[in-house]
Amino acid sequence: MSDVRDLLPLYALGVLEADEVTQVDRAIAADPGLAAELASYQEGASALVAPISPAPEVEARLLASIGGGRFERFSTRVAALYDVTLDRARELLGLIERSASWGPAAPGVGLVHFEAGPAYAVADCGFVRLEPGAAFPFHRHMGEEVSLILAGRLRDRVSGRVYAPGDEVIEAGGVDHDVICEGDEACLYAARVVNGIEIAGSPARPPGK
Repeated sequence: MSDVRDLLPLYALGVLEADEVTQVDRAIAADPGLAAELASYQEGASALVAPISPAPEVEARLLASIGGGRFERFSTRVAALYDVTLDRARELLGLIERSASWGPAAPGVGLVHFEAGPAYAVADCGFVRLEPGAAFPFHRHMGEEVSLILAGRLRDRVSGRVYAPGDEVIEAGGVDHDVICEGDEACLYAARVVNGIEIAGSPARPPGK
């Protein structure tokens, strides 16, 4: 039979066989010193196995990467939009949840740029976020732009059309327009732009393009 004192650490971790558990239970019931020693082991074991809650931003990004994020319903369409695998699309959607991914573009406007798959390797690809009431500056498309609305309501101030989550917007090259975020929710959309855009007559493309 094992020495009861040797079994205390294993008891605290919950890995003893049933007969050994009974042996320890009987021993600590009869010996307050053993009971106190076991309590110290149990306190240490709790510290070892206590779950650590990740920061909300980290948790959201992890969920997105495994198909449990808030934009999962768009993952297949994002994969097609950027010619990437479904797993890669989920990784990209996870960037939305990472504050460090976003770079400023204009007041109330944030951008995330990334590389697409082979079919769209030369296109400008990324996510655009507009805070409520913010507008993307008036610009001209130098080639086709395809956008997928992920959140919020987006209004084209030239055509007057309003787009909601799930809408796909296709703009041909040579089109001039600007868009504004309507309502109290931030607008977010995935965009793929060929040949970039011009703002006030100057090319506006991400570095390296």
